[in-house]
Amino acid sequence: MEAVSAGNRDWMRGSSPLKGALLGLVLQRPGHGYDLANRLDRRLGPAWQITAKDLYRMLEQLERAGLVSSRRVLSDGPTGNRRVYSPTLLAEPALTEWMSASTRMAPVRAEFQAKIAVARAPDAPRLLAALDAYERECFALFNASSQDAPLLRSFAGIAMHLSRASARLHLRAELEWIVLARRLISEVATPS
Repeated sequence: MEAVSAGNRDWMRGSSPLKGALLGLVLQRPGHGYDLANRLDRRLGPAWQITAKDLYRMLEQLERAGLVSSRRVLSDGPTGNRRVYSPTLLAEPALTEWMSASTRMAPVRAEFQAKIAVARAPDAPRLLAALDAYERECFALFNASSQDAPLLRSFAGIAMHLSRASARLHLRAELEWIVLARRLISEVATPS
């Protein structure tokens, strides 16, 4: 087990910010994977698209880092038991350090933008078809993210609202970019 010491952020190196959020949820209240996934989804909204595989991988990493421990408990589920994750004594200082660390803007690495960067004129019809599919996906996420609960006047409620608002604003910007990309590609693809 890797011990996490003060000033050691190795547990976060090269990983998703979801790992820090997941640690925060375990500190608030221990839970099993399905419970933690639902709580994380409720807090961040559907635009984050958290997979069970990723969630369990992050929980394993947190456990290896000594930040959470797990134990099996009996349940009514199909397996008859569940693994419940609880914070260790190292969890609180690690989360405090993560909260205090500066946050950098993530590099823009959208796959679609990479495709456009190397596209050739004959690729225009495929790009336009892919833009249509991408737009439908963004609209679906935007609509799902817009179904917010009313703004709760608690710190947790405001934090949840701000996380979801950020996702909606990013999706709105992406939808505007799609309109621009479609217009410019169409202008070049159909010579006048």
